Amino acid sequence: MKATYKLALATIALAVPGAVSAQNFPSDTVHVVIPFTPGGSNDTIGRYLADGLSRHWENPVIVENRPGAGSSIGAAYVARSEPDGHTLLFVSGTYTTNAVTQPDLPFDPVEDLQPVGMGALGQFVVVTGNHMEVDTIEELFEKARNETVFYGTTGVGSSTHFAAALLSSVADVEMEPVHYPGGTDALLDIAGGRLGLYVGSVPQVLSTVEAGNAKPLVVTSANRSQALPDVPTIVEEGYEDAVFDIWWGVFAPGGTPDEIIEEINGAINEVMGSPEAAAFLEQQGAAPSPMSVEEFTNRVHSEVAMWRELAEQHNIQAE
Repeated sequence: MKATYKLALATIALAVPGAVSAQNFPSDTVHVVIPFTPGGSNDTIGRYLADGLSRHWENPVIVENRPGAGSSIGAAYVARSEPDGHTLLFVSGTYTTNAVTQPDLPFDPVEDLQPVGMGALGQFVVVTGNHMEVDTIEELFEKARNETVFYGTTGVGSSTHFAAALLSSVADVEMEPVHYPGGTDALLDIAGGRLGLYVGSVPQVLSTVEAGNAKPLVVTSANRSQALPDVPTIVEEGYEDAVFDIWWGVFAPGGTPDEIIEEINGAINEVMGSPEAAAFLEQQGAAPSPMSVEEFTNRVHSEVAMWRELAEQHNIQAE
């Protein structure tokens, strides 16, 4: 009786127009929306993933750049799309910082978009100027306890802002933000002795470090950087709660069937977990970091909660 009932339900499901399943996915062109302009890490890594998915599925996967409003225009477009897995969002970890600094987003970042999979993970490094006369992160914190230390950001509510605020919160020190149009401007002031520290991506700061104009103190990851192998991690320095990485990941519209989400997750992990992808990502200052749907979802939601608490502590609100 139960078997007959289940068979009947399955038959009805197959008969419903538009019904989707992992067995016939994808059944049409897949659109990957990148909510940023062409060029830059989001576009470069996103296009690499899209190309790999196209070959993996033997199905067209087209990239669409829909920039604007700090990525919310593209994200809102995907949130309103048909929840069948054929329209996906490729976005960086700024997704979680935007969720807490932009209260008027045209979508709910927790309910309207489903985290699918991690595309790649990048590392941040704390750099200071030679004028600061510190050689370790602990010496920097001690300096901040005795005098005002200014850190640079790439804007209010940016990932660089949250990374430095997290450091100061975990170390229980007060440091003052100085907001710049971009990381290049902050690094110029680091080199010129006008700024205390900056927390930026490894590729962004590497040339300044190699030129001797900035001193790397710590990588804000659990693992050391291949580009800066002699620089200790924040975990090695005893500040496990200050781990901060930048990531790139894929989201689907809320309500997309679980079996479709799992299919896409498996494809992402296979494409980005290959040796070829690892070599490509290394050139971008990133590395593969395969995650299950549950792992990536937990990471996204826990970050939103963490950044919300930090934003309240440091009064971080995008203008």
